[in-house]
Amino acid sequence: MGNRHFGRLADVWKHLSLAQVIHLERPNRYWESHAGSALYPMVDDPERRYGAQHFLDVSAGFPHLSGSQYRKQLIAMAPDLGRIGHYPGSPMIAMCELGSTASYLFCDLDDVSVVDVRITADQLGISSAVEVVPSDGMTTLHGELTAEASTDKTLAHIDPYDPHARGPAGLSALELAAEVIGSDIGLLYWYGYSRPADRMWAPRELRGLRGSVDLWCGDVMVMSDATAGAGDLGRATTPGTGFGIVCANMSPGSLLACEQLGEELVAAYEGVPLPGGHPGYLDFKAVRVA
Repeated sequence: MGNRHFGRLADVWKHLSLAQVIHLERPNRYWESHAGSALYPMVDDPERRYGAQHFLDVSAGFPHLSGSQYRKQLIAMAPDLGRIGHYPGSPMIAMCELGSTASYLFCDLDDVSVVDVRITADQLGISSAVEVVPSDGMTTLHGELTAEASTDKTLAHIDPYDPHARGPAGLSALELAAEVIGSDIGLLYWYGYSRPADRMWAPRELRGLRGSVDLWCGDVMVMSDATAGAGDLGRATTPGTGFGIVCANMSPGSLLACEQLGEELVAAYEGVPLPGGHPGYLDFKAVRVA
């Protein structure tokens, strides 16, 4: 299982925006550097109840969340009185959105995830359009970028555990993202942080790597009236932690949709205690970096 944080709040924001971008951009080619599994058996714990399950429970009351592609996929995974049975990973979200209208390149080093994506693609009847590579995603996608140019519309989703670790090609995930931006390929890059001072670090670093470049960032930080210093995003949803997406080479409609979803996500969590039971709230910022 490539993503042990599935279904938590950070995944909700990532997949909420990703599903909508895929739906609106309609790429002919879809790439993932760190795919994870297609489906995860849902876990009933405070983090998931605060994350995906709470989203599904309340999203009908917000127009943009209610009509989101992500919510439609969660509903399909919740046949038992609205309880989510399986959580859709990003490969499942992409394959359900695009079906046989696109080709797919999924990379992951986790053997269980590789098998799961292949099995799911076969069950969806699109295995001939899906390539699952059991190797480093930075190296594989770098090879695709340096191959013969294609006229197909492409969207790359880069979602690293360690954004600075280098693969065999010598590239980090951040450097790969900078290459994707320079190739005029659509990019959705996810990042996280555990200190308020690190908020929006990823667009700043990408700006440094690419120079003058037009980026959009949607950042969500977990807050409380007693927020002080760092939390631990890798362990739990705690005050001072946060996560965001960086988008490049996308249509204005996709960026507007992400901003609307981010604003409503904050409203959907107003007054909801954090997973540990303490009072808290979310703060959303949408920023253009040029």
